Amino acid sequence: MRLSSIRRHIARKFKGGEAKTEQLPVSGQPKSNDDDISFLPDMNEWVRTHYVGVVDEFVAAIGSLEGKRILDLGCGEMLMTYGLASRGAEEVVGLDITKLDPDKSLKTLVDGGFPDAAKYRDRVSAAVYDGKSMPFPDEHFDIIFCWGVMEHVADVPAVLAEIKRVLKTGGIAFIKVFPWFHSYFGSHLSDFVPVPFAHLTHDQAAMRAIIERTAHEQTVVHPDMILNHMWKEYLTLNRYSADMFYRDVKAAGFSRDIWTLISRQHDLTDAPPGYELSQLMVSGSDTILYK
Repeated sequence: MRLSSIRRHIARKFKGGEAKTEQLPVSGQPKSNDDDISFLPDMNEWVRTHYVGVVDEFVAAIGSLEGKRILDLGCGEMLMTYGLASRGAEEVVGLDITKLDPDKSLKTLVDGGFPDAAKYRDRVSAAVYDGKSMPFPDEHFDIIFCWGVMEHVADVPAVLAEIKRVLKTGGIAFIKVFPWFHSYFGSHLSDFVPVPFAHLTHDQAAMRAIIERTAHEQTVVHPDMILNHMWKEYLTLNRYSADMFYRDVKAAGFSRDIWTLISRQHDLTDAPPGYELSQLMVSGSDTILYK
């Protein structure tokens, strides 16, 4: 359910409240800007954007966190969990399907240049669950924060139902997804697969064969990072589109749902046939849900 490289990528590209839609190029520029997105991690930027940049964007979207009880759903390394706590939240619970270590996360932040994070240790806790049933009572959280997770959830309707159950009446859930599966970046392997939309035209064996070659051609990260960690992330993708998620959100019965779609300019001349424009062009979304 959690994918750290996706979180790193989103944080790097969409930190600080940047515009969600790319500007059209002026005459003479290339028709597409697909090569300026990278899923390769940069540790210093990763720590800073998780602790500061992502939370800046979140607060800009929903407002003050002062005194709130927050669930960080799919919290991963818990760096954003601490970032949420640093904005005045009364309590922030990190929830994921794998074992969590808040103290290890704190050390990462301190080593990364944020010693102030230690002040928020008593506001941060961790819980593990099965990916479906959350271990909390009804009406428990003021805010639910879910960043770069939903595209890996095996049972999206079940998780949305649980979000609604544990959210207080009048509470807010914020869900960011980037990228949706059918978009250019949807495989999360676009750094290493030179064929546009390859995940829509190549089967799993063919995709694996491509990255077996390109992982050893690049020198930015150890090949094992690509062939093990990022490949496993690819295999967990639920192949959702924004339209599919929209239908599930509507079926969940929230009182309000507010959407921002993330899109970029792409050259679709050689895009594979059989897909709707929205599938290819809606790369991601920010969704604010009210109970």
